[in-house]
Amino acid sequence: MAAGEVKAEAGGVTVRIAGRTLRFDDREVQRRAKQGRRGALARACGAQPGVSVHDALAGWGTDGLLLAMLGCRVHMTEAHPDVCAALAARVRATALPPSCAVPTWACGDARECWHERRFDVVYLDPMFGDHPRGALPALRMQALAALADEMGDDELAQMLVAARKSAASRVVVKRRRRAPAVAPPDWRILGRSVRFDVYRGRALP
Repeated sequence: MAAGEVKAEAGGVTVRIAGRTLRFDDREVQRRAKQGRRGALARACGAQPGVSVHDALAGWGTDGLLLAMLGCRVHMTEAHPDVCAALAARVRATALPPSCAVPTWACGDARECWHERRFDVVYLDPMFGDHPRGALPALRMQALAALADEMGDDELAQMLVAARKSAASRVVVKRRRRAPAVAPPDWRILGRSVRFDVYRGRALP
């Protein structure tokens, strides 16, 4: 495959990007969806049919697709054009249950979207830096790191403030389990290696 090429196949998408060949399989999201609303992400976002979610730092779209499979109405935003192209192909190729709405997506800065739209939930999943124990991140994360700059905590804190003005219910920030919080959360949900810090939304009616 040529660099930047995206190939949709039965059951998934293959992407050649940042010198790496990545395979995204439908079954990965389907396995996670079997947890239903018991999963940490689902509980943090209050996932249920009809809840509108903005996956503002969508990356490859795995979490957004999972929330869509749980019945949420998901809009994804990704800033990097090549990653966004892969995200769009993955959304088109993923087999969602008939009762679920197909996610929408846009390429650009998520903050521009907040000038015009309000959501029940805004989900922020910033790219993590090097693992504190020196372990290599997964191949997909290596590819993202090669394409995009890591978001520092100061920038993330500013984004959180803006996101709360667009969220009617909550903003969910994904962090490493032992990483410091960007701001004191209203509550948090712990996963095995990550946690979800939850902040009440402040969007005006």
